[in-house]
Amino acid sequence: MRLLVRSISILAVLSVLFWLFPLKAHAYLDPGTGSYILQIVLATIVGIGFVIKLSWRRIKAFVHNLRSKGEGNEQDED
Repeated sequence: MRLLVRSISILAVLSVLFWLFPLKAHAYLDPGTGSYILQIVLATIVGIGFVIKLSWRRIKAFVHNLRSKGEGNEQDED
């Protein structure tokens, strides 16, 4: 039974991969596509920076707590 389920799962994954990545792509990428991809990449970088800026206090407190716990464990062992 496990072999059947595993083989069906593998077949499903392979089918999805063949569907997503065809051997031949009959498509045209115009010059604006490159600038659009660049805009997406830059917007992602700026968005990640903005999220980090908004939650900087939480990140800083989290790292401080990790360091405090690490130092506390070393003192307990001595």
